[in-house]
Amino acid sequence: MVQWVRVYWTKDSRGGPGAVRRGLLPAAFPLAEAEPPFVHEVRMLEWNGFSPSTSVFSGLPPRSQVEMTESDGCLRVLPARNAPEWARNGLDPAWRPAPVAMRPRQTLRWQINHRRTTERGWYYRLDTLNVSYGNRTAEVFLHPPTHRVDELSRL
Repeated sequence: MVQWVRVYWTKDSRGGPGAVRRGLLPAAFPLAEAEPPFVHEVRMLEWNGFSPSTSVFSGLPPRSQVEMTESDGCLRVLPARNAPEWARNGLDPAWRPAPVAMRPRQTLRWQINHRRTTERGWYYRLDTLNVSYGNRTAEVFLHPPTHRVDELSRL
């Protein structure tokens, strides 16, 4: 099971009380009820008061978002090397963590953030990828993950 948690905000929520509020947003939610494999996406937008909205898609995420390869009882996971077409995160694009090798019943939380410049100003996005390999409970992502990767940069 895959869960994307995506948070979008502007400079209004970048510092002070806005940053505190964003910092309290969950990085994971109970999974939607669906037959695996599926992608459960949760979006929280500043302009909607960070109220979660969810979507569920059957199947695996597209390779343009995350590479998932299963072999010999192991699942290798790597979010796409290219950031969203509109974003940059200040990290050296030549450097990326290695794929995470997951065994059955393990979980992964991978976080990366992005910044976009428009004529209206800066926009930001935090992507949290939660992956469960074989553990099917609704609360699977509410517990500390087996593997954690932090690709957060100072934006």
